[in-house]
Amino acid sequence: MVFRQIIFNALLAGIIAGLLLSVAQVLIIDPIIFAAESYEVEHDHGGHDHASETWAPQDGGERTAFTVIANISAGIGFAAVLIAVMSQLQAMGLTTLSVAKGILWGLGGYAAMYVAPSIGLPPEIPGSEAAALESRQLWWVMAVVGVGAGLLALVFGSIKIKIAGVVAIALPYIIGAPKHVGALFSHPAPDAVIALTALHERFLIVTGVGNLIFWIALGLVSGWAVSRFKVDSAGDQLE
Repeated sequence: MVFRQIIFNALLAGIIAGLLLSVAQVLIIDPIIFAAESYEVEHDHGGHDHASETWAPQDGGERTAFTVIANISAGIGFAAVLIAVMSQLQAMGLTTLSVAKGILWGLGGYAAMYVAPSIGLPPEIPGSEAAALESRQLWWVMAVVGVGAGLLALVFGSIKIKIAGVVAIALPYIIGAPKHVGALFSHPAPDAVIALTALHERFLIVTGVGNLIFWIALGLVSGWAVSRFKVDSAGDQLE
């Protein structure tokens, strides 16, 4: 029965948070992406077969629809993990969830999933140069897992666990994120580089705002949902 509760509430939280992020994306994030894409340099592909290119949704309604689907899907996945951890800790008697505490959990998720990796690997706009994808993905996972586990350890762990949590948080930054050597933008036109740099700075702000809205909504709805879970005297959750 608890599994059914988790799935149902994860769907609810994921849909709400995903739709809010999608609205933010359409209003403040996508315009910057589209502006950056307009500066992309066309290259001569010679005999390149365009039919073999990777498929991508068309600009407009199709692109927006796939963005909404992706955001809601991500929201449901994150909410399922969040609610499962919340409910387990509540069943163990380590916390009692509420809407207010749910918001704090959302801020923790924001710190682990967005802020932590962004410190080493800031969000990128089209046309920006970056280190190899594989190394960036590996470091991103290291930062998310390290900071996420570290925050849980600091809040719920014993003294020894808290010390381990501090190490987990610091480790990704001690190792260091992979860096691209050279200019952030390689566009041949100086004016385009100036414009892209300004767009990049705005992009960092709006993606931070969009993700903050997303995670607060996830935490709020998840906290409200878990606060309604019934727990018996043995710590077992009931329907």
